[in-house]
Amino acid sequence: MFVRENKYAAGDYQEVDVVPLPDEVKEKLSNTSRKRKENMTRPQQQLTNDKRSYKWMRLAMNGNFFKGDYYLTLTYDEGDIPPPEKAEEAKKDLSNFLRKVRNLYKKVDKELKYIWVMEYELDQEGNYLKRVHFHLVMNQGVNRDAIEECWSHGRGKNKKLLGYVNIRKIKPNGDFGLERLSGYFSKGKRWKKGKKVWNCSRNLSRPQKLHPNDSKYSSRSIEKLFLSNDKGYEVLQKKYPNFYITSIEFVNNERKGMHMYLKMWKKERAG
Repeated sequence: MFVRENKYAAGDYQEVDVVPLPDEVKEKLSNTSRKRKENMTRPQQQLTNDKRSYKWMRLAMNGNFFKGDYYLTLTYDEGDIPPPEKAEEAKKDLSNFLRKVRNLYKKVDKELKYIWVMEYELDQEGNYLKRVHFHLVMNQGVNRDAIEECWSHGRGKNKKLLGYVNIRKIKPNGDFGLERLSGYFSKGKRWKKGKKVWNCSRNLSRPQKLHPNDSKYSSRSIEKLFLSNDKGYEVLQKKYPNFYITSIEFVNNERKGMHMYLKMWKKERAG
């Protein structure tokens, strides 16, 4: 048995998973590629209830969005909502919305970043139980009124809003904090008929898995951290001097031993 440090990062955000593993795992590592880092596999477009999806989304959100960025909900008025059998066509409205917002950002020399989720639920007859709508997280660039006007069709006198737009500023530890939002965004649909799909802009800082370290910790050192008065905060902060540690969690597995999970931010973070 040995203890491995796995690190996952996106932008200025990092998570560290310290876990005991059997010795044969180390032997397998020696026969595989020793890349310093590699992109983590992004979730499938059709979301599922999967821990890896949640981790990817949490890293992506924390690595790209900050306090004051936007959380949006886009809905339809009765006359503008696509019929249930054509719910997928709502993506065209979202594409038009994002194109308009992107143009607004360009005018103020900002680059638009976003993650969106589309969902809807149908009954057995194919009628809406939950009408098609969108949730988005995007970086702050222009005022919220200007963004609301982009959820529309037509121009000039013929311009008409498609429905209701709710835009709230992200509060990292509040009701609309990134931890909570990433959990919601990554959770799969809970109904038989309908969809919950997602996508993101190509310019996000992608979550990456860094090369593991098998010599930084031992089972005894993890146990000492767990038993210390501050859960090892002072010692761990010295191990990661360029980061502020914001979360330390321990899980004791009777068969494998003590497992430790850390969340942290670079001290000179972007937001």
